Formats: sequence, C-alpha cells, structure tokens
Amino acid sequence: MQRTAFSFIVVAFLFAGCGGSGMVPAPGGLLTRAERTGFQETSRYDDVVEFLEAVSASPSIHLTTFGETVEGRALPLAVWGARDSSAESVRATGKTRVLVLANIHAGEVCGKEAAQMLLRDLSEGRNAAWADSLVLLIAPIYNADGNERIAYDNRPMQHGPVGGMGRRPNAQGLDLNRDFMKLAAPESRNLVQLFRDYDPHVIIDLHTTNGTRHGYHLTYAPPLNPNTPSELDAELRDHWLPAVSAQIAYTDGWATYHYGNVPGAFGEPATAPRAWYSFDARPRFGTNYAGLRNRFGILSEAYSYVPFEERVRVTKRFVEEVVDYAYQNASRVRALTENADETSVVGEELSLRATWAPLSEPVEILMGEADSVAHPVTGELMLERVDVLHPEMMPALVRFTPTETERAPSAYFVPPNLTEVVELLDLHGIDYYAARTTGQPVDVFSIDSVQVAERSFQDRRGQTLFGYYGTLNDPCAQDMLVVPVNQPLGRLVFMLLEPRSDDGIVAWAVLPPETYTARREYPIRRIHGTLPPR
Repeated sequence: MQRTAFSFIVVAFLFAGCGGSGMVPAPGGLLTRAERTGFQETSRYDDVVEFLEAVSASPSIHLTTFGETVEGRALPLAVWGARDSSAESVRATGKTRVLVLANIHAGEVCGKEAAQMLLRDLSEGRNAAWADSLVLLIAPIYNADGNERIAYDNRPMQHGPVGGMGRRPNAQGLDLNRDFMKLAAPESRNLVQLFRDYDPHVIIDLHTTNGTRHGYHLTYAPPLNPNTPSELDAELRDHWLPAVSAQIAYTDGWATYHYGNVPGAFGEPATAPRAWYSFDARPRFGTNYAGLRNRFGILSEAYSYVPFEERVRVTKRFVEEVVDYAYQNASRVRALTENADETSVVGEELSLRATWAPLSEPVEILMGEADSVAHPVTGELMLERVDVLHPEMMPALVRFTPTETERAPSAYFVPPNLTEVVELLDLHGIDYYAARTTGQPVDVFSIDSVQVAERSFQDRRGQTLFGYYGTLNDPCAQDMLVVPVNQPLGRLVFMLLEPRSDDGIVAWAVLPPETYTARREYPIRRIHGTLPPR
C-alpha cells in the first residue's frame, strides 16, 4: 500500500515537470528504481534483489548471501572476477579483493544506487580488464531492515530522494557503523564473518554526509586510528586518495577532499577553534576497524545537499577510480597488507586514546553555500548546493595522535569463564589457545575507580577504568586462554583487551561493573615474556 502511494506521487511529479535532471536509459534497458523514477525514489530491498538477479544473467557475476538481518532478510553479495561466489574460489584466484559496502546507514542511499549501476556496467563488459588482477565483492544493501523503513523525514534537509529514504539504525535501533568492536547486531557479525571468509584487501564504505556547507561533491577518509599500519596509511594519504581526487577533478570537475566539518559553520556557537575536523579515530567505525585488521579502509561521503542523482554519480565515479587504482597497483596492495599481517606489534607503543592532529601546514578548504528549497510533498526544508566556492586557509585536522599509550605485550591471559569476552574473540576471528600458565611474572591492572556513563549509547552504558599496572612476580599457575599479540590481528587484540582502551570490552560494557569492583582489579592479565606452550 505504501509502495503504491509512493509510485503515484512520483508519477505526479514527473508529469508536473518536477522530475530529476533527465536520465539516460541504461544500455539493454535495465534500470535501477532511482533511474526509473527520475531519481525521485530509491530502491527498496525487493528492487535490489530483482536487479541483482537480472545482472547475474551475465556469466561474470555470481550471487550469494552473507547472512541475514534482524528481521530475516538475506544480505545479498555479488561477486565478480572469480569462477563462482564461494570464498574458497575467490581466495584461490590469488587476486586483490575489493569489497564495496553500501547502505550501512539506510538513509544515505546514493551508494546503494551507485553499486547497482556499477554491477550493471560489469555485467555488460565494461572495465573487463579489472578481472585480470581484481575480484570485486559488492554488498549494495547492508542495512536492509533500515532501508525498508521509508519516510520523508529520515534525513532532514538532505536533497532527495523526495520519495523518502530509509532510516539510520537497523531493526534493533543500533547504528551498524558503531558496532564493529562489540558486534551486537547480527548484520555486524555476518559482515565480520565475510571479512574472515573472503578477506578483502580493500573495503570501500559508501555514505552521505551533511553538516558544514562546503564546496566538495564528496569527501573521504582513510582509517583514522593511530594504530593503523603506517605503510597502509602512507599509501592512502600520499598516493591513492590524492590520485583518485585528481582524476575525478580532471574528468568530471568535481572537488573532493578529506572528510571534515567546521565548528560553528551553521551559525551555532563554535565549540573549537575554526578548522577542518575529521570525525573519530575509534575502531567502532568500519573503515577504522579495517585498518586494525591490516586492510585498506576507504570511507566515501557524498555531499548531502548535492541533488540525489548527482550524488549517485559522484559516488559511482569515486568507486570506479578507487577500484582502478587497486587494479593498477594490485600487487602492491596485496604486498602491503601481507607485510602488515607479518609484522609483529609486540613491544611497540600503541595508542589507547587519541585526539585530532593538524597537518603540518594550513590548507585551502573549499567552503560553500546552499539554498533553502521546499520538499515538494511535505513542504519541509531541504538544502541544495549552490555552485559558489569560498576558499579559506585553515588547519586541516584529518589525522589523529595518541593522548595515551601502552607498550603492546606478548599476550593476554583471559579467564575461560569470561564467556562474553571469549565470544567476541571468536567473532572477530582472533587466535587464542588454552594453556596452564607457568607462574612467570604478569602485569595486573589495579582499579582505583570505575566510571559508568550516565546515559546509554547504542544500548550500552559505557565504562572507563582508572588505575595502574603492577607486576605480580610469582602468580599461581592457572588455566587460562592465551591470546598472543604476535598474530595478524594483534592491533585489534590490543584495542579490544587493554583496560584503558577507548573502544574495547571495558568501553562497551561487555562485562558488568561488578566484575571490576569485586576484586578491584581487571580480570584479564598480560605478559611481556615467553608464551606458555600450546
């Protein structure tokens, strides 16, 4: 019934001259819902499934699923560049694997449409050369439940689609792009299992941003956590992302730059000095999490006040250029991730908490303008980008630097009865083994106080421990789970298990506060010496 009403409204818009900017029919006649409606509507779940089934008529595209949502919708995955859709076949190719993930926030729908259009291109033989060295994994509708909760007001002031869009959280009310450490949602668990099974070298996460009125059609970000392998960070910041940005400016005339916002840019009181600030370094965000897994994470944020059709097209172009760089540098991409997997972080000073750090010199930021327009159905305010730029030199805080560090140990000892922690280790794919500890010196974190957040966030009341490490020189031998830090996921192990981590099991209240207050010590211990035998 709701779908029929939306269709009626769209037809009325089109005949009244209120349609999009004039679509060009796709070769072969296969169109997304957005294209069919002149970019007045976005694809529903059934539309996406039907579209994927249509493009899979091409022998180059194979369909599978990677789990289900809260409400039981299968999560579709299209595989291109391999013999079939299985993880075994994909990994057996030896090619560089690129995952395109769209619609994690189901009101930010341009990535969902761009991903479908990219698949259509591939099914028709475009960019066929990529298959020489790449496998593409495309998940166009990750937050499928949120996508079906279409409403006009889900993204206030966003310029379309005027037929409404989905909502930000999943059916549980959880933001899936804050769930990568605690893995509370079935969608998150399924996605991390996809990471484990297919092991993509590159993860492109497609979003739509609002906020500051700037002059960029799209902004982007590499992994922001300071514990990201330095070689991956340098490749993205110094080569990959600048090359993509330059090519899009050359071919399309669209400006792109690192994600950011300027405090007070909407006229509200500024809460910080005027500068261009990126978002957050914590690995609860997907691309930051990718960095802790030693993988290239690339965030795409199309500008919310650009009309919907243009947002779709700039998102598609961004993905194409990111993928083309991966194709041109496929061996290097694999080598850098493999080297990161083989590099131990044991003994390194790693970040527990971080804050913004400016680039060495101020940069020219393109500030912009937007006009107020009325939504054609509701009359509510929408903003539309105006092609006016106001270049301004300012600090660019698009990096993060540690404010607190610890030296990474050789292993953590996790009591087997901490079943919630053990479950997380399993879900993330972290290696551990059971052993009898030998009585060697261990570090024990003594707790001075436990701070519990006043309000719940993402269905958790976060915790912070205050205290200090001391050495217990002759502990009793115990049966423990030994979690080595010298493993490919060592950076993730550190952020998950360190008691002062700003995004680990303490921060996400995986264990109740009484776990810490009963004995006034953190139950997980660590060692800097030789590991017990397996």
